This record gives sequence, structure tokens and C-alpha cells, in this order.
Amino acid sequence: MKTNIFRLFIIFLIIKIGKIFKTRIEKILKIIMEKSNVDKSLASFLLSIYSILYYFIIVYSSIGILGINTSSITTFLGAAGIIFGIAFKETLGNFCGGLIILTFKPFRVGDTIEYNNYIGTVKKIELFYTKMLNPQNELVIIPNGIVTNTEIRNIKQDGERRLDLKIGVSYKSDIQKVKKVLERIVKEETMDEVEETKIKNNLLAKIQNTILENKEKSKVNLFSAIFSRKKMKEAEDEVTKKIEEETSRNSKNIQNTVILKKDSDEDKKMILASKDSIIGVGELAESAIIFYIYVYTRSENYLDLKLKLNEKIKSEFDKAGIEIPYPQMDVHIKEFENKI
Repeated sequence: MKTNIFRLFIIFLIIKIGKIFKTRIEKILKIIMEKSNVDKSLASFLLSIYSILYYFIIVYSSIGILGINTSSITTFLGAAGIIFGIAFKETLGNFCGGLIILTFKPFRVGDTIEYNNYIGTVKKIELFYTKMLNPQNELVIIPNGIVTNTEIRNIKQDGERRLDLKIGVSYKSDIQKVKKVLERIVKEETMDEVEETKIKNNLLAKIQNTILENKEKSKVNLFSAIFSRKKMKEAEDEVTKKIEEETSRNSKNIQNTVILKKDSDEDKKMILASKDSIIGVGELAESAIIFYIYVYTRSENYLDLKLKLNEKIKSEFDKAGIEIPYPQMDVHIKEFENKI
């Protein structure tokens, strides 16, 4: 009886001490991965694996301390692994999917992706699931196995996108007149080449600064970070301070953007001058002539430009007397006279 109580006490100590070490090691791993410039998605994935291994070791050690034969348990786990592998093939598929995502990197944490009618920013890539936040502020949780077997669109936030619009006009409309109105609208919304070059240079400078910052972060003595409490505390305080500064800066930027957005959105030109726009008749549909409009813009301006063009096209069509038809059907009734 006393032996069992002592063993339980040892197990209790192992769990308590192990919990302290687990928290400390997690902090050390986060610091190492951050200073080593490890990808955020990979860091999240490795921490998930570490947590699972930790709990497995604690349980396995506790069983050994209780005097239970671990070799028989190992054999049992091997047989059970085959059974569970068949029963939980979808879960294993999610696990393998996570490995594929982190190895081939079709997207990373921070990327905006489109999946199955969902568009959102990837917030976390875990062992079995990928979590993304959509514009409605809803957290969408996607199994990794499905992600790797489904078409995913990675929308680069710092890149360029083509905006495709389809505008229908009546068959009574003069297509040359319609085309001229659309070309004028596109020309009015196309930014100056000098302005576009300036934006690209600013983005290039931003990327270069980010690379330099990452190089500076990597210049750290990892040995000191692991074994010196003071260094680890300083590193944690530095990370916390940067997060607070970034949050404060973003908050101020958002406030300034909201104030300036109202005044500048109407005059802001968002179509890129370096890419040729395409306007022409794309379809001869049942109730309308469909014009295709292809223009290029920065990814961050995609939705704003779409809303602006739709609104402006409707206003200009009304001024020019161009009709945007709705689906309709002509019914012809024929009368037959009864002949005697």
C-alpha cells in the first residue's frame, strides 16, 4: 500500500515538474524559432507535435512507474495503431495534409486564400486543421486533408490582381457607343505611370527593410537565449514591446485611414497603367449583349475598385441613355378561327 502511494506521489511530482519544464521549453522554442526566422506556420506545427510528444512521454513514464509491463503495452499499441489507422484514416489524412502544406507551402500564415466559397486570411496551421479568418470576422476551420485535395486560390495581398466585370446592355444599344463609354470610364480610373512606379518602389523598399530586419533578428547567441534566464526574459520583453508598439501603430493608422478614406476614395485611381485593359463584347446572351471588362489593380484595392466601377458604369449608362436589361420573355399569342 505504501509503495503504491509512493509511486503515485512520484507520478504527481513528474506531472508537476514536467508541466513547468514544458512551459519553459515552449518559451525557449518560440524564441529560438523567432530568432532563427522559422516560418510561422512551421513553428505552430512543431509546437503542436511537441505538445503531443510531451503528454505521450508523461503517460508512458507513469505507466512504467506503476509497475506495469511496458513491452506488452508497446505490442498492444502497435496492433492498435493498425486498427486505428484504418478507423481514423481521415484524421491521418489531415496529419499528412499538414505535412504537405508545410513542406510545399502552397500558402503560409498571413496569406489570403479562397477555399470553397470562403475567402479569408490564414491565421494558424495546426497539426490537423488550418484556421482562417474571413471578412465577416468568422473563424473558418478547415481539415488539412481536404485542403490538400481541393483547389485553393492564394491571393497575394502585396501583388496585382485582374478584375473581371461582365456588363449587360440591351440589344437596341449601339455597341460602339457602349464601348466608348466603358473605355472613358476605365481611362478616368487609371492611375498615372509615375504614381504607379512610386507605389512599386515603396513596396520594394518595404520588402528590403523586412529582409534586413529578419537578418538582424537572426544575429543572436542561441546558447545564451536557451540557458540564460535573463536573456530569455529580455527576449520575451522585446517581443511583447514590439507587439504593443505594432498594435498601437496599427490602431492609429486605422483611425487616420478612416478619416482620410472618406475624402480620398472618390478621387483615388486604382487601375494600373502598366497593364493593358481589355474591353469588348464577350457574349451574345438571350436577353443582353455582355461586355467583358478586364482591368488590373493592386490586391488591396480589388474590392474598392469593383464597387466603384459598378457604380460609375450605372451612372454613366443612365446619362448616355444605355439600357441595362433584365431577363425577360416575349410571349406571342396566335388566334385560330374555327372554319365551318
